[in-house]
Amino acid sequence: MWRLAMPVLAPLLMAAQFAAVQPDVPLRFPADHGAHPDFRTEWWYMTGWLDTPDGPQGFQITFFRTRPDIATDNPSRFTPRQVIFAHAAIADPRHGRLRHAARIAREGFGLAQARVGDMDVGVDGWRLWRAADGRLHARVTDRQLALALDVTPAQGVILQGEGGYSRKGPHRHEASHYYSWPQLKISGKLNGKPVKGTAWLDREWSSTLLNPAAVGWDWLGLNLDDGGALTLFRVRDGKGGALWAGGSHRDAAGRLTVFKPADITWQAGGWWQSPRSKARWPVRPVVSYRLNGRWQRLRVAPLMADQELDSRMSGGPLYWEGAVTVAADEGRPGGRGYLELTGYGQALRM
Repeated sequence: MWRLAMPVLAPLLMAAQFAAVQPDVPLRFPADHGAHPDFRTEWWYMTGWLDTPDGPQGFQITFFRTRPDIATDNPSRFTPRQVIFAHAAIADPRHGRLRHAARIAREGFGLAQARVGDMDVGVDGWRLWRAADGRLHARVTDRQLALALDVTPAQGVILQGEGGYSRKGPHRHEASHYYSWPQLKISGKLNGKPVKGTAWLDREWSSTLLNPAAVGWDWLGLNLDDGGALTLFRVRDGKGGALWAGGSHRDAAGRLTVFKPADITWQAGGWWQSPRSKARWPVRPVVSYRLNGRWQRLRVAPLMADQELDSRMSGGPLYWEGAVTVAADEGRPGGRGYLELTGYGQALRM
């Protein structure tokens, strides 16, 4: 609703000044687990696989913080200084499509918050936070799904790009501050039933993320079976080419390799067309990356084809966010993770 209100607010309030992403800015923890309200937008993006009595299922819990393009020096308590979105979804092959829910509220008045200094973000009773013992906790309750997850880190964070400064386009300002937290150990309950599994947390914040020619991106994050972690992404132009690409590989011993754009190729692979949005999604991509001078090829397989999320009614995008696997092959470990596809039904605008 805040997007609809912006044309009315704009004549009354001056434009905001947003912080810029800069290289050579060291990330500091636990502060950078928390919110960065001077930047236009950021997200806490947790995805993973749950081993349930009914078979494997995927889950997504995402909190977005966005700062409206209005000045923050207005003394009124009703000035919408920050807005919090949240999405949650369960991928259950027995159901055949995602069970999902969403929340949105402006910060304050007990409706929503994003803490500065450490991870604690919530909206309308949904919450993701980091406790004093270092564990993370997530609570989401809706008619469609209920998640109560306790998350134990098994490894440290990965600073993506150049020490957490992650390019997203050919210009230096097209970037985010970005770190990932892979190989998270999960225990808890899904709809009241005990579950265990593994998860991945992505954290990004930025004020200018995409090149004007970009229409969307493809992103893949994998917890590898040998204890490693693999991140691959590309930002696409309107013809399907790569405006930029990147990612990283960290092996089980902690050795980190950061990929350059020339180190990654991405082919569409098998397609699936949504019966609802009519968008066609390349849900079985073939992705290759160059590691230690050798090219490795991944054939990605979805847990199920229909993992489309349409959040346009709550101000978000149309996207495909799904649980996927890669098989062990040619001495390379297999893995489980998540694939995100945007900009296929319509160009993504941030």
